[in-house]
Amino acid sequence: MRNMLRRQAKPQIVYCVGATKAGTSWLYRYLHDHPDCAMPAVKEAHYWDTFDPDALAKQTTMFRVRLREMRDMKDDAAEEGKAWKVKNLDRRINEMKALLAVLEGDRAGDMAYHAWLTDRQGKLTADMTPNYATLDDDMLARMRDVAPDAKFIFLIRDPLDRLWSHIRMQARRQRQVHEVYEKKANNILYRMLNRNQERHILKRGDYPGIIRKLRRVVPEDRLRVQFAEDLFTTDGVVQICDFLGIAPVAAEVKTPVHEGPEVVMLDKLRPRALGLLNEHYEWVARNIGPLPQRWQDNRAKG
Repeated sequence: MRNMLRRQAKPQIVYCVGATKAGTSWLYRYLHDHPDCAMPAVKEAHYWDTFDPDALAKQTTMFRVRLREMRDMKDDAAEEGKAWKVKNLDRRINEMKALLAVLEGDRAGDMAYHAWLTDRQGKLTADMTPNYATLDDDMLARMRDVAPDAKFIFLIRDPLDRLWSHIRMQARRQRQVHEVYEKKANNILYRMLNRNQERHILKRGDYPGIIRKLRRVVPEDRLRVQFAEDLFTTDGVVQICDFLGIAPVAAEVKTPVHEGPEVVMLDKLRPRALGLLNEHYEWVARNIGPLPQRWQDNRAKG
């Protein structure tokens, strides 16, 4: 009877709420491959940030585009006789279809979302949507209350590295065929510094504001703020696993994923970008702990 109850127990929910371009994809892959975890095939559910009708329409459109892409990939895999790939894509397609039904269905009590996320066998599961860092206190409290033991992780990467990585991602998405990628990225940074544009990129990395908000809403024992640079170390893996209550497993991935090609920030823009972020360096040093070496090195270049 005890074994049966253990098998029927729902996995604990973990939210990784960012930061954008701070290692969330690496952590998802690590937990996905961990034997104690039962991760959904969709890394970012975008449940809590799509109560606004416009946000919902935009996100469901993106999910449907992805569904078409996966169906095409499945057809190609079937033609190539790759049964394992067909099976994997079937799982991903079915999970995304189920998530779409949740997003567009009755959200009263958030029960459908809870069922979608926890209807799997494992010690924990996770919704790793970096945009949740931009939610207000009330929505974060609603997330907190959907499960009595839900835990929150917020990854913080060197502010300049995170900013530049986010800008590069934005440049890749916006770039026209005739535009030079490196020039596009530096133009985005220039507009941010001189025209007060693209400020949403800064909002995603507002460590002082986001951490204060999380600390107001989430109990101390259910919140982990983690330096992203420490993720790729043995000690960092042990710390995360200890917080989550799972056994440490050696990480196979040694470097961040989705980092993108190398693009150089213009020297004339770097000091001003660092000046814009100086408050973040100082606040984290005072309120989180000693800065990793990478943070110290970048800050010294200013």
